[in-house]
Amino acid sequence: MEPLAYLLAFCSFARLAGSAVGRYNGTMNASLFDQVRKLSVEEQLELVEALWDSLVDRNAVPGPTNAQKEELDRRIVDHTDNPEDVVPWDEVKDSALTRIGR
Repeated sequence: MEPLAYLLAFCSFARLAGSAVGRYNGTMNASLFDQVRKLSVEEQLELVEALWDSLVDRNAVPGPTNAQKEELDRRIVDHTDNPEDVVPWDEVKDSALTRIGR
């Protein structure tokens, strides 16, 4: 796994673990979660990677949140109302590459 992917997985796990500790509602077996928390950081990262790979293998992509749906709807309305208010892909790409120094 790429270093960035490890970092993202770790941050996701840390956020999940931190929030799950305070709001545990029985959706996951409490003893299983306690066992996971006892693993070393390296073992937890391996578990996160295995879980993530399992989700990818099953094509398990979460749907958009309500806030994301609302934002997509807002953007569709904005584009419908202002169809000429666009930036060509080449300009967007060039601008992004310039900003990162490539």
